[in-house]
Amino acid sequence: MLVLLSWFCQAVFLVVVVYFALYVLLELRVFLISRKVERRKLTELAHSSADAETETARWPSVSVLLPIYNESEVVERLIDAVCRLRYPGELLEILVLDDSSDGTTELARVRVGQHAAQGVDIRLVKRLNRKGYKAGNLVNGIQQSRGEFFAIFDADFVPPTDFLLKTIPCFKDPKLGFLQTGVGYDNRDVSFLTRFQAMEMGHQQYVTVGLSEDGDMASLSGSSCVWRKVCVDTLGGWNASTVTEDVDLGYRAQFGEWKYAYLRNVVSMSMLPETMSAFRIQRERWGRGLIHSGFKHFKQMLSQRMPLIKRMHAMSVMFSSVLLASIYVLVLLSLPLTYLVHFDGAGMRWGAIAFFGLVVLWGLENAFGARRGARFDGKSNVLKDLWDTYRYIAMFLPMAWYYFAGGVRVLFGVYDDFHRTPKGKHGYRAIVPRINSTLLAGEIFTFLYSTATVWVALRSGNYFLIPLNVTVCVGFSMVLYWSWQDRRA
Repeated sequence: MLVLLSWFCQAVFLVVVVYFALYVLLELRVFLISRKVERRKLTELAHSSADAETETARWPSVSVLLPIYNESEVVERLIDAVCRLRYPGELLEILVLDDSSDGTTELARVRVGQHAAQGVDIRLVKRLNRKGYKAGNLVNGIQQSRGEFFAIFDADFVPPTDFLLKTIPCFKDPKLGFLQTGVGYDNRDVSFLTRFQAMEMGHQQYVTVGLSEDGDMASLSGSSCVWRKVCVDTLGGWNASTVTEDVDLGYRAQFGEWKYAYLRNVVSMSMLPETMSAFRIQRERWGRGLIHSGFKHFKQMLSQRMPLIKRMHAMSVMFSSVLLASIYVLVLLSLPLTYLVHFDGAGMRWGAIAFFGLVVLWGLENAFGARRGARFDGKSNVLKDLWDTYRYIAMFLPMAWYYFAGGVRVLFGVYDDFHRTPKGKHGYRAIVPRINSTLLAGEIFTFLYSTATVWVALRSGNYFLIPLNVTVCVGFSMVLYWSWQDRRA
């Protein structure tokens, strides 16, 4: 029985290593493309948008959609920022799609009234219920809109005043269905938690530059973006069956042969979760939605006609969340592997060496892209940068737990359990969703489990997986410490 368990653990370990290797190589390819684009400073599309901005051709009508839910801290800032957008007034309408159940509604109503009195075409749209959550809110909004294009901003976003002037000209190509822009973060330097998030999202943005340039499939967010109405109507709008409705619609658009564009140099400012409860609940939801969307569209992706390299990139994008969740499987396997396998066979020994080598390569590439994407341009301190890079890599291990938990919930059919992500230092001030306690218990278990694995490794002299488990302890100790700080506050 122990022999069978040993072989099973080794097989799963090697499968994950091979999967990780393919992902790293594909990401490295896109990273090099992004570097080439960066040297040119702007993509050809960005150049064309800047040129088109000066043209006097007819501007299309645009509806700005602002889906909000209990966002009293940021809703006034959002409305003020959107009302400052430069665009022909007769062609612009702003719809505040309010699903709130607290004082946000009154704040929004007053602000909307103030701007409407100054001649801005802005309306507050209120539903009787939250059916379909954000997806349902957006569908309700577009049914009451008149624009040829939709610009969408979440409650914590502040777009630049020239956002529409730089993005709308890109849609001269009738096959361009949607466009994503860059995102910066006002509170990225509040703590290492916010800095990590800014770097992680910065890396995603940096890689998306290469995917866009190469014409590869990408996973794009649903805020600070512009959609062509015809594209949305053709696809049937946002689907409420998944909690990542934006990613789902983006996949359907790309499989429907609509083009997308990415303008990294058009930057809207946003805010990051500052508390561990808000962060862990957000990432579990993202993991659950991304894994669900990946498997939901897998068959459609296989039926598409595309070159092998583009199919591989599509699979890499769609199942990157599954890969992250599988890293947590390695953490769970580390104890039986340490106890049962002494890595004296060539396959396991070289598998372990390859895994750690890939982690180093991925970590360096990821951290470099993250700093570029997040625009961290301060003076460099080598020792501090190395320590921060190590902590940055370690933080992906708690994320692996959140994605693993989300994947398990998908297996049990939990697709639409939606919890908004509150921003700022207050986080969840009233009712914390129950999933938070489950995720916190998993963090405590994983920290103790990896500590025990290190002890077993030292006792048995089987040191191969100690770097993994020590890094697990570092990552989970950080999130547990931040949780303790939140509780004290």
